[in-house]
Amino acid sequence: MSRIDPLPFGTALLLLGLGAFGITALSLSADDVSFARAQWTAALSLALAAPAIALYVLEEGTPGRWWRAFWTVALAAYLAHFWWSVFRSYHGDFAAIATRQGWTAYTNYAVTLLWLADVALAWLAPASRNGGRIALRFVAWAAVTVSFLMSSAFFRDGAIAMLGMALAAIVVASALLRCFRMTRWIERRS
Repeated sequence: MSRIDPLPFGTALLLLGLGAFGITALSLSADDVSFARAQWTAALSLALAAPAIALYVLEEGTPGRWWRAFWTVALAAYLAHFWWSVFRSYHGDFAAIATRQGWTAYTNYAVTLLWLADVALAWLAPASRNGGRIALRFVAWAAVTVSFLMSSAFFRDGAIAMLGMALAAIVVASALLRCFRMTRWIERRS
C-alpha cells in the first residue's frame, strides 16, 4: 500500500480555510452579504484553481498530487460560490437565473457537472490513462479555465479582472514553459 503525502491536500485546505475566513470577515459589513459572498467565493475558487490549471499544462502524463489537491479544493470553493449564488442570491429560482444570465447560466451548470465528474474520477481512478478519462479531464480543464477567464478578465473590472488577467498570464507562461521543455522542476512520479 502506498503512503499518501498529506502536504498537498493539507496546504490546499489551509488556503481554503484562510480564504473562507477572509470572505466571512470581509462580507460582514456588505450591504448584500449573499452577493458579496457569492462574488468572493468565485474569486477564491479562481485563486485556488490557478495552481491546478497551471500544473495541468506543465505536468506530462497523469496530473499529480498537487494538481488533484488544488483542483479538488478549488471545486469546494466553487460549490460554495454556486450555493451562495443560486440559493442565497437567487433563492433557488433557476428560471430567474436563466432569465438574468441567458445561455451563460447553462454553461455554468455544465462546467459544474464536468468539474464534479472530473474530481470524482481524479480520486477514484487517479492514474487512469483511459482515453475517455483523458478527454473528460481536458474538457473539464478547458471549460473551467475558459469559464474563469470569461467571468473575470472579460466580464468584470477591478480586483476580479486582475485575478482573471493573472490567470491568463499563468496559462500562457505554463504553455511556454511546456513548449520549451523547461519543466524539470515539476514533480516526477516513479
